[in-house]
Amino acid sequence: MALACGLLVVQAGVPAHAQGLVDVQCEGTFTGEFTPALTDQPQDVSIATQNSYATCETGLPGSSSVTTSEPGESCVNALHELTAFDETITWSDRSTSTVHWSSVEDTGGAATFTGTVTAGLYAGDAAAKVTEALDITGTNPELCPIGEGTITGASGTATLTLTSL
Repeated sequence: MALACGLLVVQAGVPAHAQGLVDVQCEGTFTGEFTPALTDQPQDVSIATQNSYATCETGLPGSSSVTTSEPGESCVNALHELTAFDETITWSDRSTSTVHWSSVEDTGGAATFTGTVTAGLYAGDAAAKVTEALDITGTNPELCPIGEGTITGASGTATLTLTSL
């Protein structure tokens, strides 16, 4: 199950940026669905993710929906490499921020996304998102790496931090 947890995004600690001011730091949740379901064989997959950044120490709460296409994904190597993508966050005051996620570090149960706010509120800020998959869905997802199960989705916690440079 630990291998499957590294599959999406993971919540641990968010890296601090000593140079800048934290504009947004929010805790929340994510849910993601894989189409087709992940198996032990690499295949092109669409990942539809819903993010809620509901509890904020700094900044406004926000949410987003994003669908990405990932080539060659399987339950064995999910998110070891990331196709760069954009996430547009809608804040509670209806303003938006577009984050370009350019890399992911998968730590086998957790993932840290890094990028930059490219448009809207906080444009130019460094962005970090840390997620932890707490629930993995599918047919015997714990057996997926050996070919006897599938993974259809994951959900868990997410932490978003936007830091001015």
